[in-house]
Amino acid sequence: MIQVCAWCRKEIGRVASSRYGDDEPSHGICRDCVSNFTFQKGVPLQEYIESLLQPVLVVDDDVQVLAANASACRALGREVPDLLMQRGGTVFECAHARLPEGCGRTIHCSGCAIRRAVTTTFTTGEPLSRVPATLSRKESDRPSSIALFITTVKAGDRVLLRIEPAG
Repeated sequence: MIQVCAWCRKEIGRVASSRYGDDEPSHGICRDCVSNFTFQKGVPLQEYIESLLQPVLVVDDDVQVLAANASACRALGREVPDLLMQRGGTVFECAHARLPEGCGRTIHCSGCAIRRAVTTTFTTGEPLSRVPATLSRKESDRPSSIALFITTVKAGDRVLLRIEPAG
């Protein structure tokens, strides 16, 4: 089985598995990313996530944004203060987050791939890599959707969340 870094997607090597095929990926963390995560100790959170090249949000177990790096702000077209303490659906302008119940409280939220990925990583501690997701948006009164990939890594009582466009 191919082992791939859950964070940077670099191939790490191969591991034996009787449960999965040789071409199916297993996720771990490469030395470069471990060094980056190790670097975090004693460094303020904002400084640490700025050291990551990918757009990254740091969220709590309710997908509420606690921090964001500059790359994420550029991708979202917003500043850090506009993102803090907002739930993911509000940050990503999900059409369902605009409903009166708000992000995380509508009937649609139970199927949200972003929310499920964060919850799974919080519960199991296991990173998830490139989970396919579709974000429903409403722009200028017209519904639209965006295909995404979700990557999550647990860091203490927080989850580092990377969302990237698919394709």
